Amino acid sequence: MMALVGQVIDERYHITALIGEGGMGAVYKAERPDGPPVAIKVLHEELGDQEELRTRFEREARALFGLEHPNILHVEDFGIVDGKPYIAMELLEGQSLDQMVEEGPLPPGLAFDIATQILSGLSYAHGQGALHRDLKTENVFVSRGPNGEWIAKLLDFGLVKFTDDDRWGQSSKLTVTGAIFGTPAYMAPEQCAGAAVDSRADVYSTGVILFEIFTGLWPFMEESRMDMFKAHLTTPPPHLAEVVEGWVPPPELDAVIQKALAKMSRDRFQDAREMLAAFQQVPRLAQPAARAPGGMHGAMPTKPFPMGLVLAGVGALIVIALAAAFVLLS
Repeated sequence: MMALVGQVIDERYHITALIGEGGMGAVYKAERPDGPPVAIKVLHEELGDQEELRTRFEREARALFGLEHPNILHVEDFGIVDGKPYIAMELLEGQSLDQMVEEGPLPPGLAFDIATQILSGLSYAHGQGALHRDLKTENVFVSRGPNGEWIAKLLDFGLVKFTDDDRWGQSSKLTVTGAIFGTPAYMAPEQCAGAAVDSRADVYSTGVILFEIFTGLWPFMEESRMDMFKAHLTTPPPHLAEVVEGWVPPPELDAVIQKALAKMSRDRFQDAREMLAAFQQVPRLAQPAARAPGGMHGAMPTKPFPMGLVLAGVGALIVIALAAAFVLLS
């Protein structure tokens, strides 16, 4: 993908450097004559002929272009050049949230700020009829604002599900029957079971993120994807007080996270707006001295396996019996 460096896309975006590369595409830095530099996301050329992946890429562009919020990545433009779809996005400098918690939890005050921003961006998306469906710390980017404040933005709407036909249109629906998609450590029980999902699955994933940024750990530290699925389906999540060190979490904070992580979707907050309202009522107690994000915080357990995106048929999983039982109970 380095071959694109030096080229001009759509007669206006001059590619100057490769920023990063993943399984589906690459992100470049680009200069333009009519504004500041942007980030250009391009689908890998060999994947452009795979209709499902191309459709997901184009849906991400459509979602981000239609969701204008300070805590959602801003899209400047999107299009197709020489058969290759691209997205032109604001160029951010900072780090992903998973990098910030790699060696331990965030300082509680910073965790409160970032959690509020994540819920604010997600509340807006839910209010516009868009479900993210792959929320995780890797898909939250944190940068500094003009006054030095931390700003969190939601990224990667590649698995977005649109629920408002009046806003997004009937053609916005993309359904894979009997499939599991998401990232195992953050997936709601109904996602693990291959059942239909709604805004409450995003609430569950956000509960995992909040648990992680306050503790440095996932609620379930399992050794394999299959064990992770089983834990989401059957194991009660631990309380914050069982794992945090150095400060006493408010019981109201634990209550919000526990409700977000309820096994049955009917027992959770019904969407991010309801969760945000509850989170804003949590008292912010006097906090201990904050470590710098990304700094050492003692010896933290290593997260057990890479958290790549899962797209798999339910029948291929050894957790099918648990999944079937879950669907019947729900």
